[in-house]
Parts: sequence; structure tokens; C-alpha cells
Amino acid sequence: MATQKINRNEKYMLKGSLKKNGFDRWRLVTTASNMNTGEERVFFIEFYTVNPGLSPKECVLGYKSRNKLSEDELHSALAGSLSAKNMSSETLVHPSFVMVRAGVLCENGKHIDAYFPSEQIQTGKTDLLFKVGSDESDYCSLTTSSTYGTVHITRTELIENPEFMCHPGKISWNLRYTKQISFPVAKGKGIAWSPSGARTVFEGRIVLDGEDYEVTAQKSCGYFEKSWGKNLPEKQFHLNSSNLTSIINGKTLEKSCFVVDGEYGGGINVFVSLGDKTVLFPASKSKRYDVNYEFTENPDTEEGTKFHWSVSISDSKYVVDIDGYSMDTSMFIRGYECPEGKRRLLKTAGSGTGTGELRLYEKVKKNLVLIEHVHIADMIADYGSVEVPEE
Repeated sequence: MATQKINRNEKYMLKGSLKKNGFDRWRLVTTASNMNTGEERVFFIEFYTVNPGLSPKECVLGYKSRNKLSEDELHSALAGSLSAKNMSSETLVHPSFVMVRAGVLCENGKHIDAYFPSEQIQTGKTDLLFKVGSDESDYCSLTTSSTYGTVHITRTELIENPEFMCHPGKISWNLRYTKQISFPVAKGKGIAWSPSGARTVFEGRIVLDGEDYEVTAQKSCGYFEKSWGKNLPEKQFHLNSSNLTSIINGKTLEKSCFVVDGEYGGGINVFVSLGDKTVLFPASKSKRYDVNYEFTENPDTEEGTKFHWSVSISDSKYVVDIDGYSMDTSMFIRGYECPEGKRRLLKTAGSGTGTGELRLYEKVKKNLVLIEHVHIADMIADYGSVEVPEE
């Protein structure tokens, strides 16, 4: 099979000044079915690199506790002659590491992380996007058409390294993928985001804690994105799905998807493709649109706490309204260390089993004409913000 040429927006980006002040992240999501029980679960795989030029030979995690006390101060502390305030002070560092994270975005979700020094990074000129690891037992790779890897960590290792902030377990994967719908790159201040596989078909196998899962093209409902830059977004507001069914005629929309992502300069990107109709609202041109979006929590439903993402955006030609929902039982929190250090952490609550509705209207003179009304399933729904520890 001939290798595919790498799209420049999919390449590893941490060069120049970004080597010491930047991040690069690929995210892949797919649905898989348990080969014994038939249960469907939504899996995700991420390749996340932070400040590789600061410590190429050793992983440095900013959330690892590092006391400022010198040896003499430690003796004073033991003798009781050093104040408690000074004893509790810590050295704050800029992180530098490669993290491969894989897990499940659904009820009883989890993620398992592995960390590597950046000197192990390999990139290619043909189809290799990214590869990290020292040998075949632990390397993880991503090409323009496949991904392979194993991530495992024990409960003991997590007790000894709480800064890893993940779950114990083991996950391995061997997947092939084909992108069917791509949207353009969107840029904000210090960050770029490329939903180059807003609708992606996956095939292959995933093994989670000894359970085998099959990934098929018909049911994968896949997604592929990349982001990079100097800073993670201060707030995160994300929705996407390619499992859409027309409420008007009941048909599955095979060549359709949508994605919402932000915040970038106080705005969001809204990209919709329904059949032969594509509507793009990039955040960089937000002054041309009327847009309202919010995330709310309703704790009083019969099922429990329900989260609601609402988006309404319009220009002179189109109106898009989206309502997305996810139950708290299907969401869990992940943390991402920010490149600037200071123990800043992007904490994101997310699910891969959200539902909702999307309406696309066209403006005809003074009237709104409904083009499509769809039911949304298997929706990735994320919400988060950067947290700064108390001093």
C-alpha cells in the first residue's frame, strides 16, 4: 500500500520557540463493541506533548511535589525552628513530557496514562505522524492511516506517583482509520485547532483490562482532531458527533457530522456538514455572527443530574441551533498540565454518549426555512476550565 503524504496541519508542531513553550495534541475517538457481551463503549486515544525542549532526557511533571527546603532548612524544620508556612512552600516548575492517554468516555469511564521523555519522539516524512517509546513492549504510534500502542500502569505505581492523575489498568489498540469529512483549521490567540477528521471511520481491535473490543467501520462513529500552540484554552466547550438521524424523514445521515469547539478569544467554532450542505462559523470571524452558547446543570431530573450544552449561531444566510445533553453518570474528569506550569491544570469533564438535536435553517428573505432537523447520538461532550492552585 502506498504511503500517504502528511497534511502539514497534522505534523508534529513543537519546533522553534514552541519546543520550550508549547503543546501538541492529537485526539482520536471511536465506538467499539465487546466481543463477548456486545456492549458498546466509546474509546479515546491521545498523544500529548508539553515543552519537549526543556527536559528531553527526563519527564518533568509540574504536579509532582517539590519542596523548596534546603538540607539546613530541613534540619530546622525537624527541630521545630522553621515556620509551617515555609515548610509547606514548594518549587513550581515548567512541565516537560510526552503523555499517551487512552480510555473510555462513558459510564464507569477511565483513562490510563503513560509518560515518556521527549528524546524518544520519532516523526516521519512519509506517513508517520508521531511515535514514542523505547521498545516494542511500550511504544505507541500514529500514522496518517493507523494507530497502535499499549498503555499500562499498576495501582502501586499510582500510589507512588499521584501526579500521574489517572486510573490503574492496561489498554492496547491496533486500529486503521479513514477520514471522510474534514473542516478547516481554526486559530485563536496562541492556539490552533484542526478537526481534520470530524467524521472518521475506524476498524480494528482494542483490549481493555483483558476484555476484547471490536471496532467496525459501520459502528465506529469516529472522530480525529489536532490542536497545538503556546497555551491551552482557558475554557473548554466541545461537542461533536457523526451519528445523526433525520427527524424529518427518519433516515440515517451517512455523510454528515458537526463539531463545536472553544473557547478562542471568547468565541467558539461551529462547523456543520449535512449531506451536500456545509456551514462554517469560525471563531476568528465571530464579529460577523450572532452567537449564544452556554453550559448548564440540571440536578433535579428523574434520572439524576443532566448537563446541557446549548448553541445558537447565525449569519446573513444560516441559523444553527444545537442542544446537547449528557448525564453525570456518563462523565468523568481528566486533567491536562498547561505549558506555562505554575501547576495550572485544564480540568475537563467529558462523555462520549451524549444525545441531542440539531436544527439547520436557511434565511429566505424575512423567513426561516428548515433545511434539516436531526437527532444526535454518540456525542462527545466536554466542558472544562483551567484551574490555578491556591497559594
